[in-house]
Order: sequence, then structure tokens, then C-alpha cells
Amino acid sequence: MAQKVAYDTDKRIIYVTTAPVNGVVELDVQIDLYSDMKEDWRTDPALGKFIMPISSVGGNPLPGSKTLGDTYFLEVPWKIRPYEANHKLAINGNLFARDGTSVMVPTIGAYQVLTEMFVSNLSDSSIQQLTEIQYGIYNGGVSLDEVNGGSGQDYDWGTPYNPVDNWDDVVEVILSQKLPNVVYILGDSNITSAVPSLKYFTFIGQGMDRTTIDIDSGADVEDCAYYDAHVTGTLDGNSRLKGCIIDNLIYIKGYIEQCVLSAGTIVLGGSETAHFLDCWSGVPGIATPTIDMGGSGQSLALRNYNGGITIRNKTGIDKVSIDLNSGQVILENTVTAGEIVIRGVGKCVDENGNRIPTGTWNGCTIVNETFNGETLALIHAMELGRWRMDVNLFTMTFYHEDGVTPLKVFDLLGPDGQPNILNVTERVPQ
Repeated sequence: MAQKVAYDTDKRIIYVTTAPVNGVVELDVQIDLYSDMKEDWRTDPALGKFIMPISSVGGNPLPGSKTLGDTYFLEVPWKIRPYEANHKLAINGNLFARDGTSVMVPTIGAYQVLTEMFVSNLSDSSIQQLTEIQYGIYNGGVSLDEVNGGSGQDYDWGTPYNPVDNWDDVVEVILSQKLPNVVYILGDSNITSAVPSLKYFTFIGQGMDRTTIDIDSGADVEDCAYYDAHVTGTLDGNSRLKGCIIDNLIYIKGYIEQCVLSAGTIVLGGSETAHFLDCWSGVPGIATPTIDMGGSGQSLALRNYNGGITIRNKTGIDKVSIDLNSGQVILENTVTAGEIVIRGVGKCVDENGNRIPTGTWNGCTIVNETFNGETLALIHAMELGRWRMDVNLFTMTFYHEDGVTPLKVFDLLGPDGQPNILNVTERVPQ
């Protein structure tokens, strides 16, 4: 928590709150402003709604075995107001206003304040320093806000504090500033066929509930990555998604990791394998997301999945592997060929809710290695020794932990009418 300043987010003022000592107030830019401010912005939800007033660059290597000293920028329209008293304000560190104006505003009262700035570790290679500072301001990519941004391609268009509003400017700023192909998307965005090629780009949203990226089928987004967004539309090959919500999507080859599959259909294509790693269903109740296998040619690896999933339109010999952490797999009657292996805690059923056992089902080879809570209870009963075989009644009964309540009863009768543990028929416990 800040020790020497406070914030007025309405007026965009940073107030100095520490009283002068021997007529002097000392502020260290790195400690008293930037570091304390980062902590306040991280822990106070009311402050977290606003962009932090100070950004930092520094430590970057420069020619001649020099480095760019830590440099801080006060963002527009924020200003610093001195303590309300006659004193000298000594600011230690490289602090500049983003727009080139003074970082200070006068006190409210008629006080005399002498401000001294002590600059440290600035390289004398001023031209190179400016380049490094400009590069750092972009935070490793271009910021796009199609609603509140503007149009421009010069510095500082595309920074977090001055985002552009169109994809043409995004591409040009990346080229002119020699930035990585990274785009920070503020709000929502529609990537249409009219935008330039975005091949090998990375798109980062503000959160799966705050940014929607809608991709038209004609857009060139091959080999792209998507993070922290709601993604829908048509992806090209080699796509990577992490921390996203997905609903209606045409998907060709790649990796979907730690994503929520919402109501809708994901259609596979491109005769490639689609990998889903550590994903969840976002559909409550008995409804499920759907994966359309696209007929033939596509394989699917669904690993450590949580919740329900429906598989449809599988007519080829391609293989499917599904590992459930907990959930169910529904196979529609349009699944007619190939091999599907299902493992883990859950169940595999048809459209009517009937369990599909290992074997041939609807022309498809099923390997069902799932087990449910009932099976776990029986295993637990065996571990506790809570079971008993009654030879006279030809039954085997498994009991609850209380040792009294039956969980399952199996009749054990062979062809000769004698007890035979290899011939087991389940019946409801009485």
C-alpha cells in the first residue's frame, strides 16, 4: 500500500500525503510511486477498474555496453499534486509526462513549492534511448480497440493508452515499430476477409467473458494463437487456443487447452488431428457441447475432459480417444465407423441414454473403459471387506460402509444350477 501518496481517480490526480521533514518531501519514483502503485492496483478492485497511471521501461541494453536506466511515464491526463504546505519536493528518478508537459500541478492552497528532479542512469545515447523507450511503451504488441480506438500509424498509435481501431493500422504499426506479431484486443473484434493477412499472429483478449473474437471464413489466420477470449467462427490450420470460451467453431488441426466448450458445435476438418487438453463443458444440466467429426479424415484426442460431450458425424476409419476426468460421452447415430476409446470416470451412452458397452456399436468399434460412482462404491466395499457370499442362496452381496445396507446383489448360478462365480447376474438388493 502506498505510504506517501493517494489517488483521486475522478480528477486523475496523485496526491502527495506525507508531510515535509525539515522542509523537504522526498519521493522515489520507483519505490514510492511505481512499486507501491502496482501493489495498490493489484489489491484494490476500485483502482483496478482504471489503467495504472504510471508505466515503466528500462534495463534494456544499448550500444557501447550501456543500458537504458529505469524510466517512468505518467499517463495522460494524470498529474501529481504536492503536499499542501511550503516545502521542497525532491523527486528521485526518471519520470516524464507522456504528452511532454509537466508531471506536476500546483497545490490547491497558495503555497510555495520548489520541485527538484534527480535523474538517474540515463544513457547519453539519446537517439537509441528514444527507440528503446518507444518500443517498451507498446508492451510487446499493438493494442486494438475497434470501438474506442482511433486511426493512425505513427508513434504512439497502438499503445495501450492510444489503441488503433482497425486491422490495417495494426499491421502497419507492427512493421514500422518492429514489434512481435502480438495484438491486445480491447473489447470485441471481427476478423473479416477484408483485413490483411494475420498469419503467425497471437491474439490476447481481456478475458473470456470480456472479449469476443469472431473470425470470418475468408480471413487468413493460419498458425495463430488465441488467449483469454471468446472465440467463434472459422480457424485455419495450426491454431492454438488457451483460456478461451468456444461455441460454434470450424476447427482444423492444433491444440485447444484449458478452454470452456460452451453450447454449440465445433466442426473438425482438414484431415488432421484435433487435440483438446484439460477442457471443460460450459453447459449446465444434461445438455452438452458437440464435436462434429466432419465425416471422415479427422481424428480427435480429448484428454482430461470434464463434463458432457456429444460426438456426431463420424463416418471414417479415423480414431478417437477420450479421457474423462468426470463426465459423459454421448454418441449420436451418425457415428458409424472407426474406433472410439473412452476411459475414466463417467459413462458412454447413445442418444437415448442407453449405455454403450465395449464391442461393435452402430458400425463403430467401441472400447468403453469408463467406470462410475457405483463401481467405485463396490471397489471401496471390497477394500473394506464389506461383502459376503451366501452359498446356500447362491448370491454375492456388497454392503455400504455401515456393513448393513446392501449396495449390490449378484446371483451366481451356473448351467447346472450350482454356484458359479463366473456366471454372474445382477439384481436389485432387497
